[in-house]
Amino acid sequence: MVEFNSRAATQQRNAAIRQYLERRQLYPFQVATKPSDELGLLVVIPCFDEPDISRTLGSLARCEAPGCDVEILVVVNGPDAMAEKARANNSRALREVADWRSGVAGDLPDWLRLFALRSEQLPVDQAGVGLARKIGMDEAVGRIGQTHRAHGVIVSLDADCEVARNYLCEINKEFVAHPDSPGASIYYEHRLMNADSDALRAAIIDYELHLRCYVAGQRAARFPYAFHTVGSAMACRGSSYAEQGGMNRRQGGEDFYFIQKLVALGDYRALNSTTVYPAARLSNRVPFGTGSALQNSLDAGGALATFSPQIFRELEAFCTLVLFASPSHMLEKAEQLPVALKEFLRQQDFSDRLAEIQKNVAGPANFRKRVFRWFNAFRFLKFAQFASRKYHPKIPVGDAAIQIANFSGISDLPGSADNKTLLTVYRRLDRQF
Repeated sequence: MVEFNSRAATQQRNAAIRQYLERRQLYPFQVATKPSDELGLLVVIPCFDEPDISRTLGSLARCEAPGCDVEILVVVNGPDAMAEKARANNSRALREVADWRSGVAGDLPDWLRLFALRSEQLPVDQAGVGLARKIGMDEAVGRIGQTHRAHGVIVSLDADCEVARNYLCEINKEFVAHPDSPGASIYYEHRLMNADSDALRAAIIDYELHLRCYVAGQRAARFPYAFHTVGSAMACRGSSYAEQGGMNRRQGGEDFYFIQKLVALGDYRALNSTTVYPAARLSNRVPFGTGSALQNSLDAGGALATFSPQIFRELEAFCTLVLFASPSHMLEKAEQLPVALKEFLRQQDFSDRLAEIQKNVAGPANFRKRVFRWFNAFRFLKFAQFASRKYHPKIPVGDAAIQIANFSGISDLPGSADNKTLLTVYRRLDRQF
C-alpha cells in the first residue's frame, strides 16, 4: 500500500476535498459504512433503465485482486417522472445489487464492497448521466477524504459494460506508478459479436472507427488533448476531481468536458494495458453518444461520415505554430495558417486572447501551455465543425481512416481494407500509444 509522504500532504488533500464538497455537493451522502483503511479504488456506475447490471457486477467481481480495497457505487437514478419500464428496470437493478451484496447472485471477494445509491427523483431538466455521475463521484471523493490512500482513485464505468480481469489491477498500478497524473483514459472495445444484427454491427464498427480516427488525427498533429473521452472508460485521482470542480451535470458529453479539464493539468495518461467492453446497442437516453450515433447511422442507411483528414492537417499547422514560433512572432506567423483555420481564429478573437496571455505569463513554456488551454479540445471540436460546414466536408469513415493512417505514418495497412479490418489496425495503434 502506498501512503501519503506526510501528514501535511494528507491534510492538504482532505482540505481540498472538504472545500469542494462545501461548494459543489448537491445531495446528501447515502453510504454510512466507514471506508476501509485500504480503500484505493471506487468504481462509480450510473444506472438508469438498465435491464441487466448483474453482468457488469459479475465482471468486476471476477477481476484479479488489485492490491487495495475497492468499492462499487451503483447510482440508480432517474427523473421525478419516468416511464413504467424504466422504473421497473431500476427496481430490478436495485434487487440485483442486493442479491450480490447478500451472496445470492454470486460471491464478492473480501476486498470488494458494493453499495447502491438511490436517486430517482431528480429534476426533469437536470436528470441524466452527468448528474448521475456527479452524485456517485461526489460520494466517492467524500469517502476518499476519510482515508489515507495516496492514490484514492475514482473509476467511471457504465452499467452495460464488462471489463478485463486485470482491469482493477492495471488502474491501481497506473496511479501508483504515476503519482503526479490526475487521470487516465482507459482502452475500450465495443463488443461487436453481441450486436443484434449485421446492420448494427456495421454501424458499431463505423462509429468506433470514427472515434479512433478522431483521436489518431489529433495525435498525429501533436495536439495535447489527443485522448479518448469515453465516460465508461476513464479514471481520475480523487484530489484532482475536487480541485477541478468535480463532474458537470450535462445530459450528454459530460465525459468530454470533464476529461479536458484533467488533460490541461498535464501528465494525463492513456491506460492501454487493460480493456473496458461497452455494449453495442441502440439508445435514445442522451442526445449524442454511442447509442444515438448508432441509431443515426442506421437511419441514414449508409457508411458513417466523419471529419476530413484535412482538418487534422490544419490542426497540425496550429500546433506547430504554438510549439515552435516565438511568442512575440506568433500572431505574425499565424497569417501563414490555412484559410479555414485563419478565419476560425479571427472569429474566436485569437489576437486578443494572444495579447492577454502574453501580458499575464512569463516564459515560453508557460505561454504555450496557456495557448493550449485556450485552444483546448472543445475549441478544436468547434473548429472541426466549422471547417466541415464551410471548407472541408465530411467523408466516409473508411476513406478518412486510410488517409489519417497515411498522415500518421502507418505503413502496414492491408491493400484493400474494409472498415472492420481498419478498426483492427486502429485498435492496435491505440494499444501502442
